[in-house]
Amino acid sequence: MVSVVIVVYCGERFIRETIERVLEQTYRPKEVIVIDDASTDKTQEIILKNFNKAVKYYRNERNMERCYSRNKGYSLSKGEYVFFLDHDDLWEKHHVEKTLKNWGDAHVVYNFPRRLVDQRGNTIRYSKKKLPTDPKVAVYSGMVGYPSATAFRRGYYLEYMDEFMLREDWEVFLRGCHLGYKIKLLDTDTVMIREHAGRTSKSNRLYEGTKRVYEEYHSKIPQEYLPYFLFHVGDVCMRFGNLGEGWSFILRAIKQKPSLLLSGRNLLSIFKRGFRFWR
Repeated sequence: MVSVVIVVYCGERFIRETIERVLEQTYRPKEVIVIDDASTDKTQEIILKNFNKAVKYYRNERNMERCYSRNKGYSLSKGEYVFFLDHDDLWEKHHVEKTLKNWGDAHVVYNFPRRLVDQRGNTIRYSKKKLPTDPKVAVYSGMVGYPSATAFRRGYYLEYMDEFMLREDWEVFLRGCHLGYKIKLLDTDTVMIREHAGRTSKSNRLYEGTKRVYEEYHSKIPQEYLPYFLFHVGDVCMRFGNLGEGWSFILRAIKQKPSLLLSGRNLLSIFKRGFRFWR
């Protein structure tokens, strides 16, 4: 049995299409749970008007933010496999089917999202990033995180934590690694992340969340994976304009693993963010 948990806050622009995509899955979930985080727009009206019998709708009395809402959604679910989906993202109609088909004995599955789409669902960027064969490299490199690409086997769910807000999705995978969870990385190209003005990926809270993750985990990470972790933290620091701090992390990473410089993407990131001659 599959459960899908959708968390929404003021999602009147996208929530209808997102739910429709779930209900059109070739492997249709047994339950679709929508947690409305006290939206102040027409989200509730749209859901109850169009999907009153098709989804289980719950509304928080006040805005509790996404960690609480995802955890609540999981606690209300009954499926052996629980998929998460943000209200503004999309799945191809065979996403659930392909994920289950390739699940194996994993505790957590991450289906790498390659497509960034606009408000109309048109592709605006396609990632050609080569995925590592070792899932732990992907985790420590910060290549995983989007809840819309994440699914848990019942009994192995790790609650999202407010203290890592905006990196809580990455922290879940780090915690899973340290607990010995089997994490599987899939590449079926069935997840689409929507780009729009309301996304939080450009918020300074993402930088702050990244630093909190660093403080919590830097001394716990196996030595073989530490350079990947340090490089990612440095990259985020540079992205938010903290060049000195960013260079410190990246130089530490390169010193421990010089082969990081063999990656064209890593080099591009360094030159793009580490040398801001135009500022």
